[in-house]
Amino acid sequence: MSTDSNPPWYVYSPDGRFEPGGIPDRLLHHPTIQERGMVPVMPLIPGVVFSTATDPDFVIKVLNTEREELAIYKRLLSDMNWSNNHTVPFELTQTGHPLLIMPFLDRLSSIHGGHWSPRSAMNVILQFVEGIDYLHSLHIVHMATALYIIDFDSSRQFTLGPGVQPAIMLPETQTDKPNSLELLDPYSWDVYCVGRTIEEFMKNRYTKRNERLPWIAEQYIQWLIGNKRGCPGVCRCRPTARTALRLIKVLVRVVDVMEGCRWIARIILSSWPSSARIKRKDTMRKTS
Repeated sequence: MSTDSNPPWYVYSPDGRFEPGGIPDRLLHHPTIQERGMVPVMPLIPGVVFSTATDPDFVIKVLNTEREELAIYKRLLSDMNWSNNHTVPFELTQTGHPLLIMPFLDRLSSIHGGHWSPRSAMNVILQFVEGIDYLHSLHIVHMATALYIIDFDSSRQFTLGPGVQPAIMLPETQTDKPNSLELLDPYSWDVYCVGRTIEEFMKNRYTKRNERLPWIAEQYIQWLIGNKRGCPGVCRCRPTARTALRLIKVLVRVVDVMEGCRWIARIILSSWPSSARIKRKDTMRKTS
């Protein structure tokens, strides 16, 4: 396939002005888009990602065939039924230029809504770390971790795995780099980004509800972020995703036990006064 068909597919007016809200004709006339009756209506990333006006809403991403993203999606697609693969469900078009089609996810709260107990918070962290560990087991590094494991635009595949892969040049990213380092173990960088992303999301959620982030979750997140040092080779500043996964599973069990004990205590305390009154009435009947 010719690389000149790769995104961004920008739209220009007749007088040559860039139209950031334009929908490219090549997308509108894409065989799969026409066959399924999908109507792209709004660019989320001009020339690359678009939302549709269907029910339910979808996101369409024009894939760059010169990057590793398409190959990574093909690998993940074969494992979508695996319980530790937390990639958002998606499909790849089979005709025309490769497109990625997935559900439109506006907010994480649409999946994890309502009040969060400590168990709920730990479960969200567990799923996130489990998903990153799954990617690392395939020697895939996300490189730009966000709340949803959906975009592999900057992702890389490596021959060497965690604990072996040396430092590489980090890509441009919105996440602050530890000590402004440009070279870092990519697997360690993923874990660092996971910690930072979860930290920001959790604090925003709990702050809006005037609640305090559970202590055990806060300590775990700081452990993921690490001490911010950088290593010229394999990084030891923070845990691997596999080590982080093992610990979070233990912590979830601990929180389960703690919440179970609280539940039992509440049942006992709520039933105790009525039991005491019944016992007192029985005693009075016997003495009368």
